[in-house]
Amino acid sequence: MPVDAFMHEPYQVAMQSRISHDEPVRRAHRFLSFALLMGVSMFFRALEAAPAGLPTRPWQDYQTIMWINDPVHGRPEKVPLFFQRLRELGINTAMVSGDSDPGSVLDHHFPYYVENMINRGLCLKWNSKVRDWDEFVTRWAKTDRPESALVRDYCLDDPQWQDWAGQEMSRIVRKNQAHAPLAYDIRDELSTTLSANPFDYDFNPLTLAKFRAWLQTQYRDLAALNAEWNSRFDSWDDVRPFTTDQIKNRMASGEAQPRGKPDWQQLEQLKFDAVQAHASPVRWNFAPWCDFRTYMDLSLANALGGLRQAARALDPETPVGIEGTQMPSAFGGYDLWRLAGALDWVEAYDIGNARSIFGSFMPGKPILTTVFESDARPARRRLWHLLLEGDRGCLIWWSEDCIDWKSDDYALTPKAKALAPVLSEMTSPLARLFLRATPERDPVFIHYSQPSIQVDWLLESTVDGSTWLRRFSSFEADHNRQVKVRDGWLKACQDLGYSPQFISSEQIEAGDLETAGKTGPIALVLPGSWALSDREATEIQRWVDPAQPQSSRHTLCGDGTPGQFDEHGKLRETSALGAFAPPPDAARLGCFAVARGQLAVAGIDVGAYAADRLKPRPESGLPTWLASQLHGLEPEVSLPASVHVRTYRFKFASGQLVAFERNISYQMSEDLKQAGGNETLEQPVNLDAKLQHAMHIYDLRLRAYLGYTNQIHFSLDPWQPSLFALTPEKLPVESLFNP
Repeated sequence: MPVDAFMHEPYQVAMQSRISHDEPVRRAHRFLSFALLMGVSMFFRALEAAPAGLPTRPWQDYQTIMWINDPVHGRPEKVPLFFQRLRELGINTAMVSGDSDPGSVLDHHFPYYVENMINRGLCLKWNSKVRDWDEFVTRWAKTDRPESALVRDYCLDDPQWQDWAGQEMSRIVRKNQAHAPLAYDIRDELSTTLSANPFDYDFNPLTLAKFRAWLQTQYRDLAALNAEWNSRFDSWDDVRPFTTDQIKNRMASGEAQPRGKPDWQQLEQLKFDAVQAHASPVRWNFAPWCDFRTYMDLSLANALGGLRQAARALDPETPVGIEGTQMPSAFGGYDLWRLAGALDWVEAYDIGNARSIFGSFMPGKPILTTVFESDARPARRRLWHLLLEGDRGCLIWWSEDCIDWKSDDYALTPKAKALAPVLSEMTSPLARLFLRATPERDPVFIHYSQPSIQVDWLLESTVDGSTWLRRFSSFEADHNRQVKVRDGWLKACQDLGYSPQFISSEQIEAGDLETAGKTGPIALVLPGSWALSDREATEIQRWVDPAQPQSSRHTLCGDGTPGQFDEHGKLRETSALGAFAPPPDAARLGCFAVARGQLAVAGIDVGAYAADRLKPRPESGLPTWLASQLHGLEPEVSLPASVHVRTYRFKFASGQLVAFERNISYQMSEDLKQAGGNETLEQPVNLDAKLQHAMHIYDLRLRAYLGYTNQIHFSLDPWQPSLFALTPEKLPVESLFNP
């Protein structure tokens, strides 16, 4: 098989990540080392059999899916009535769990997806000796924190587990492939730990051996690794990553190889000061820890990618994905860029901007959400919001809440009756018009950097001292500073009328910024971007350097001093961006922008913006300042940023579709309850949206022609979007729904 055949997702992603562009011989050596790292397992066998690059079956319509509990089949005589009630509710797709028989679903002519195919090893919540994570970590901390507990119950690098999982995946696919299921779900709420909770899995000897092999693809030789890590290993077999306790001991002591336990009180008082940090650089060298976190991200992504290929080798048309994903995190395997490369579809918990990030990294691939609301208004608002974001369907949680099992006629519950008209609307011709249109994005890119997420976690968790392991992902979702900064930049761009997109470190390294900049002005935002690789920094500098052609049209924005650490988490002597980022003493003031070679610094706390904008009287000047920096980037549809309205644009056969919604906070919690605090934006507002050019305007909800104009006057309902069509020529209104 030719070498290129190996370079299939996610292996291509893995190979691109953090690999410097050395001479071809060394690159080939690294590739072969990576191939040996993966071992002779079901992953390569699946790759050999799978049709490379074959697209999956397209989702042309919105899928309303019921998550079905097994007891529905306990009374066979009631099964026909159950499926009748699903149709009355507006459900058009059913679910088959793992190895279950799809016969009853097929008998009642329902399409279906296969859920939770691999239950052993991927979700420790239900398939582990650890039954109570809170109790587990509490006991671990009280029993001298032994490293023996850092061995995961199921090792993702174990060839035996890989072969079992691949065979299980293939067996279930064979059972269903003839019926062309909607999708295969590998597993729900999977993680290398639990959710994105911090813990140092996996110190299994198999994982450590694979980790050492991977390190040899990242470093020229052992001397290079020792220099980067501030370590003194005599051989590759001696290399061992730092645990979180060990890296915190280095932080507290400033010693390269500290012994004993960390001085937790000293750690709690430790604050990163970029001006003073270089007096003790070893203290801020996180590479022995960050590299292992990166490898665990790769381990999960590779496991999922191998299982996807095992399925697609037999059924190349059915998309393979996962459900219940977490926020971007240093733990749990949640590097969303790598996961996006390993999946065909995803059902994302929208925590820490995860939905927007996945949307940027999985363009055109199906993304779904779980419906947990019991009331029509919030359900309608969120489902329309996500359809405009690109969602292809929703999962209703769950059959137990929608059917009254105690009633003789399996009556729909009040929740089901409330959701029925909402689901009907999501499958209507109006929704289908937007579903099948092509989204338009603006050239405003927000940096996604997994190394920065790792560095940030260490810096933010110093205050926790010895209790860092209780910094659960549910806490991070509400308190993580970097998450607030990322959300602040995103919301500010949206309030200004832009449809921004995320860009990964790997995409920047590959030259995507330069490619995008050839077509016109673009902006790059660096939100909490602590860590940059040399190549990433070079690409950004070349892109923004006023001496380079076309760079005068580009704007670089950010907060703090980006690139103070390298991609392994080691403190640099100076910022990777040099003169194009503010010095640390000036960066304390807030945010910055570089345009036409000029650096502007503003004392604005970006992390406070997302919350401030929801106050009755917002105080942040971020949108006004940001608008003044984005030279040449005028929104195609303009509204005052102060009204906090999100604008969506789409291309369709007859022209352009435009949608407006109140730009509320949709961040979801892990228990699927919607975050509140949007009351100030939950009032109707009268608006005048200005267009760059006059067009024929149609109100799609009213099915009414509004005239030929460059301005749309409308009243925006906070519970549903206002929807319009814009065409260069006047057309019959009804023709718009049949492009």
